[in-house]
Amino acid sequence: MPYKNLLKFPPEITHVVLGGHAFIDQEGLDITSRDLAHTFALNYGFDINLPNQRSQVMKTFQDAMTFLQTNILEETNLKIPEKIVKLQDPLDLLIWASASPRTKMAEWSCAILRIMHTLLYIDNNIFLRFLPEIQRHVFARYDRYIAQRRDGRWFLEGNYQVPLLDFRQKEGKNRDSMLLKLLHKPENVTETIYDNIGIRFVAEDLLDVLLVLRFLIDHNVFQATHIKPSRTRNLIVDPVLLEEWVDSLPDNFSINSLSPPERIELSEKLAQRIGRPSVNPFSSRDYSAMQLTVNTLVRLPGPGIMALEKIQQIINDSGKPEMLDQFHVSELIRDQEEFTFFFAHEVQILEKTGFDNSRLGPASHTEYKLRQRKVVRKRLLRGLLSQEATC
Repeated sequence: MPYKNLLKFPPEITHVVLGGHAFIDQEGLDITSRDLAHTFALNYGFDINLPNQRSQVMKTFQDAMTFLQTNILEETNLKIPEKIVKLQDPLDLLIWASASPRTKMAEWSCAILRIMHTLLYIDNNIFLRFLPEIQRHVFARYDRYIAQRRDGRWFLEGNYQVPLLDFRQKEGKNRDSMLLKLLHKPENVTETIYDNIGIRFVAEDLLDVLLVLRFLIDHNVFQATHIKPSRTRNLIVDPVLLEEWVDSLPDNFSINSLSPPERIELSEKLAQRIGRPSVNPFSSRDYSAMQLTVNTLVRLPGPGIMALEKIQQIINDSGKPEMLDQFHVSELIRDQEEFTFFFAHEVQILEKTGFDNSRLGPASHTEYKLRQRKVVRKRLLRGLLSQEATC
């Protein structure tokens, strides 16, 4: 179709490509025919004429509807139009979202498409397909140093010992949590979810927090070389004051020589007070933690290895092991390359007060989710909520 003025750029170019805004924040689409809708979907990545790809899109649509109804609309009086509920052709959503002037059907179509777009990025993330294997690989680095006594107390044990009040491993977000997190992130689908795998250490006070960190570095559980600096959030200790204090210590100093009042006084002296950075606008000011994002090189067997090992097992079970030599199965397995990649996980180290705040009051996880959901609701339902602009 001919363009009369090639320099009359649409918002998707000026706002998204040039302006750096997320695509889901655009004011609808510009798809005015079924042919254009099919071409858009095809270049997005789906041929709606192919049954398996159409089925995948329709499943994503149904999942988006469920998420919208159970997570977003529960505190509103809004009801999804029956025409959308009974949708048979996903291309209709693209056409409805392009209505000009804007209609309520266009706004609802926008809301559904925003969720579908984000879901498709989650469901087609190759790393998430290997998440159980990645979890085992990452957790093994920590598990070898974690000990729990019969009385329930936790310790880090290696060349020396550090007491813990609590230790927890987070084994990945569920799909709705990932969706909610990406929908509230300004960059949306370009964002990386770093806390799919998380490790949390809780120590008694600031000094024990520092000892936990020192233990993990000393024992190469993770290395400074693999920390993502832009993701570091230190809300506990002032590094400048810490360095000054460390420089003043005698060589024979032992932290065990400090009395409880002296520990409290020192912790208050070293506490982070100025410019408490926060990369997450949904976290409470009462939330106090040291949070690090750490990359780990993960080594997994390639898909060919798993297939060949299955063949090897079948041949062995058949009672004809000579076939393994005939087809050189062992050599084929040995020659397969490993599947290697860096995967980021989150490490949190909290002192007792910060841990208690994270469970109760404005810093609690429940309150965090409520603030997060409120922002997502406004983003998805622009033009549908009262006193909101169109999408």
